[in-house]
Amino acid sequence: MYENFIYTNTKTKMTESSKSASKAAKPTLKKAEAIDPEVMKKHQQMVNFLRNEISSIEVELKKMKVILDQLVNFDPKDIKSLSSVDDDTMGNPELNTYSEEWVEVIEGLFDGYFMIGADQKKYPVPMNYSSKTKLIPGDTLKLKVMPDGKFIYKLIKPADRKHLRAILSRTDDNKFTAVTDEGTVYFLNQAAVTFFKWTPGDELYIIINEKDKGSFAAIEAIIKK
Repeated sequence: MYENFIYTNTKTKMTESSKSASKAAKPTLKKAEAIDPEVMKKHQQMVNFLRNEISSIEVELKKMKVILDQLVNFDPKDIKSLSSVDDDTMGNPELNTYSEEWVEVIEGLFDGYFMIGADQKKYPVPMNYSSKTKLIPGDTLKLKVMPDGKFIYKLIKPADRKHLRAILSRTDDNKFTAVTDEGTVYFLNQAAVTFFKWTPGDELYIIINEKDKGSFAAIEAIIKK
C-alpha cells in the first residue's frame, strides 16, 4: 500500500508539472498595435514628395539634353537659335521681384512641379493648386511670401494651350503618365490621379503647352473605362 501511495503521489506531481509546463509553453498573443493615421499620412507625403522630386529631375535632364543639342547644332549664321537657348538657361527678363505692401513678391514660370522664379530659385507649387488651376509648363505665376512664411500663388499669364486625348498609363516605377494617340508621353499630377482613384486604361483629356515645352500635362477631364 505504501508503495502504491508513493507511485500515485508521484504521478499526481508529474501531471501537475506537465500542466504547468504546458501553460508556460503557450505563447502569449499581443494585441495588434493601432497605426497612427498621422504617421501614415506623413509617410505618404514623403513618398509623393520624393516621387515628384525624381520626376522634376527627369524633366530637367530632358531640358538640358534639348539645350545641349541646340548648342551642338548651333549655326553661327542663325543668331536667333542662340537667343532661344539663352531664354531657356538664363531666365525670362520680363519676370520681376518686388515688394508689395511689406510682402515679398516673386514672379516665375511653372515647370510642371516648381515655379522657377526671376531669381532662378525653385519654389514648390502645391499639387492641389496646380491641379485645380490646371497649370502647365510656361504659365507665369506670382508668388506672395507672407510675413508668417505662407506662400500664396496666382496665375497672372497663362501660356498658350493645346488640348489632346490620351490614355492613362503607369510606368515601371509606379508613376502615372498620359500617352497620346501619337505615342507621346506626358507626366501628370500624381496626387490628382491617386486622389480620384483612376486606373491605367482610363481615357484622358489633357492640356499641354502649345509650343510643347516640357513633358508635363494638366488633366482637363477623365472618363473611366
